Amino acid sequence: MSDIRLSRTHSLSSEEREMVMSALIEYLEETLNATVKRSTGRITFKGKGYGGHVALDAGTVEGSVRLGVMMKPLKGVISREIGKVLDHYLGAA
Repeated sequence: MSDIRLSRTHSLSSEEREMVMSALIEYLEETLNATVKRSTGRITFKGKGYGGHVALDAGTVEGSVRLGVMMKPLKGVISREIGKVLDHYLGAA
């Protein structure tokens, strides 16, 4: 089971979903130095001390992150930050 699991609903168009996925991939690769693989509406990623996936479809986004031993103490902080970023990109208030 994943350590962190989040989901949100959204009303993004297909173009907006593409922009969000591209921004996420860029962030994961450039900022977090993760290896990212993409398929239609889904990305999987792996970095030092974490790995997971994000699936973005027409009405929902779901994601999970598995944390390594050294990252587990930061689970609360990481969960809150992921939630903030999701809300930002998905247009939540």
